[in-house]
Amino acid sequence: MDTTGAAAAAAGGGSEEEDQARLAAITDNLKARDSIRLYAWLSHRCFSDCVTTFYRKTLGKREGDCVRACVRKYQLATAASAARFNKLADPSAAADDDDEDD
Repeated sequence: MDTTGAAAAAAGGGSEEEDQARLAAITDNLKARDSIRLYAWLSHRCFSDCVTTFYRKTLGKREGDCVRACVRKYQLATAASAARFNKLADPSAAADDDDEDD
């Protein structure tokens, strides 16, 4: 949380709409920060795993294929994790899935 948001929250001033707007702004900032961190981590991870030569400015075919497969793997894992967390967070969705299994 930035210092202005913390000071305003500590002061307790403002209407419910202002509080919701402030909360939404904080949430958006956290999402952006997390997205940047994930991108940086994934770039570093896939580069470290896949790029083995530094003789040219572009990736070789095998390196490019490796990077694409690495990114695809983490995208699929992230999507599966998000789906699982959503299911855990919404018990009615889990009950609906159980009904479909019958």
